[in-house]
Amino acid sequence: MSSTIAGNESALTAYRGWQDRAWRLLAPLESLMESGRADLPIAGQASDHDLNADRVESFARPLLLFVHWRHSLDQNTEDGDTEKAEEMGEWFRKALILGTDTESDQFWGWSSNFHQHSVEMGLLVIGFELSRDWLWNALSSDEQQQVLAWLESDVGNGHHWNNHMFFGIFVMEFLLKEGRGFPSYRAVIERWYEELESMYLGEGWFMDGMNESVDFYNAYAWHYYSLWWIRLYGASNQKRCEWWKEKTKLFLENYSLFFSAQGEQAAFGRSITYRFNVTAPFGMAQWMGVSPVNPGLAREICEKNMDFFFEKPIFQEQGCLSLGWYDMFEDMVEVYSCGGSPYWAAKAFSPLLLPLDDPFWSASAEPLPAELSDSVVAYPSPGLIVRTVGGESEIINVSSQIASTNIRFGTWKWGRLSYRSGTGFLITRDADQYPLDAGLTATNASKGLVLGRHYTAPVKVAEDSMACLYSLGHKSEQSQTSIETRMWWKGGWQLIVHRYISHQETLLRHGSYALPVEDPSTLVETQNDESYARVFAAGTGIALQSLGGFSGMNKSDRLNDSGGPREHIQTEFHAVRLLERKVNHESGHIACLSWAGHDEAESAAWRVQSLANGRWELNHDQLGTWLIEDESLPELV
Repeated sequence: MSSTIAGNESALTAYRGWQDRAWRLLAPLESLMESGRADLPIAGQASDHDLNADRVESFARPLLLFVHWRHSLDQNTEDGDTEKAEEMGEWFRKALILGTDTESDQFWGWSSNFHQHSVEMGLLVIGFELSRDWLWNALSSDEQQQVLAWLESDVGNGHHWNNHMFFGIFVMEFLLKEGRGFPSYRAVIERWYEELESMYLGEGWFMDGMNESVDFYNAYAWHYYSLWWIRLYGASNQKRCEWWKEKTKLFLENYSLFFSAQGEQAAFGRSITYRFNVTAPFGMAQWMGVSPVNPGLAREICEKNMDFFFEKPIFQEQGCLSLGWYDMFEDMVEVYSCGGSPYWAAKAFSPLLLPLDDPFWSASAEPLPAELSDSVVAYPSPGLIVRTVGGESEIINVSSQIASTNIRFGTWKWGRLSYRSGTGFLITRDADQYPLDAGLTATNASKGLVLGRHYTAPVKVAEDSMACLYSLGHKSEQSQTSIETRMWWKGGWQLIVHRYISHQETLLRHGSYALPVEDPSTLVETQNDESYARVFAAGTGIALQSLGGFSGMNKSDRLNDSGGPREHIQTEFHAVRLLERKVNHESGHIACLSWAGHDEAESAAWRVQSLANGRWELNHDQLGTWLIEDESLPELV
């Protein structure tokens, strides 16, 4: 090994490990780099944008990964790296010229109102800035003007009212910097930043604008693009820089709780196929000197998270990143995704921008919070509660949702009561149908639609309990069941009480977590009766127990290929237990206990001592007494 910097050997080893991870993702792209092409033919579904959008995506996202890797060679170079870097860099340079040449058959086409090109153009600006020495400055003056003319097709376009406004800002900033802008651009940048800042909710969290959602886009969009803007263009507005830095500090203070002891985050929200890009703000915040996280812990989270997914079959037949979660599963991804989309995971490689003498590389590794103890933090502003429990990370979703205009993305990615690492969830292929796991559903008697939670109003967001109000209904039939849900937790258990008001005949079902089952022969159901069920597979289990109001227990399993198409985002097979009650023009309460985890003793049923009005008492052989005193608790017999 040779290095341009003599440094701490352990830091150099850690740094090289990151370079190797980046190269593992880049290596399969080498064989796809055909001379005379301006895109990479990465296998995968086509998006609902257009062919040119997918072509640009297949160029821009791998380029971001490549420029991080190539940037890192300035600090640590091994035999063959320079040759690879030159060859691949030359392909990207030539492809850029071809893709922006209106006379070429490889022309990418112009951007337009709300076109996906706007997204990739903003991303390309970051790539150009990070590679000025070998890419942008290597272009001739005419070639630079050609690229700038292409970027200009984004000026004046409509951008979705969410994190997408950052992309238009980056394009105009770059044009201004390159002497091809106008004073009006600065006015629009100011306006769009005011719009973005209006989406701030509090505690470091933003609502993703028109999506009306709160999820991991906060990490790999809001607290990624804002730090890049500060780094590249922030000198023009120091006050704004400080405002955004403070929001990133707040966000990262407890962000480590969102990762399990193994490094996995709970699958939650939109675009989870980007996988390990959820760690993007750790490296950026360290680079910008605004990280509140000890560098040894930050590095450990980033490495554990990435290695967790690297140990899964996440690569497709070409060796490239696949569309999916634990493996290739295109049915779970949004219609806006294409074969090149997963390479937005490149954002996770922001640590490669850190110099070798940064404490991120030399600080002693620290255990993740989920490895140390169970803990909980409530975020009233975004309506989320995160807790570490039994080595896993669980997000209790009090209010996050997706806009009615975007239900095609799958309301169930936000609409469940909770999301848990290691457990995943079920999908449906019909936007009018809702999966049965991890929440309450209403099956319409007239058309059989399975209706789940969508718009949700938070009532209480606390470290010991939550409450929210929502409806299970469908506008086309004017069907509606009002639901008020309250939840408490202890160990791996959730105590859930639903108050319902039904306006038609419907079947209410509360589903357990969806147990992922790799090998159905390992499935063991130790108990299943009308009030309690427990199922384990390969050391992970689920349990569901009725406390009152339900009429019986049922199941929704897929344990062989004849059980219909795959539904679970992690595995081919799954098991779900369901508590049921038919209602018809009535109101009342139903209550249950739901568990997931690895400790079979903890999964044992609870003994009910009292379900009196305002005071419930339960006993458990391992967890002891659980006393809940709350005026909202009804008397159940």
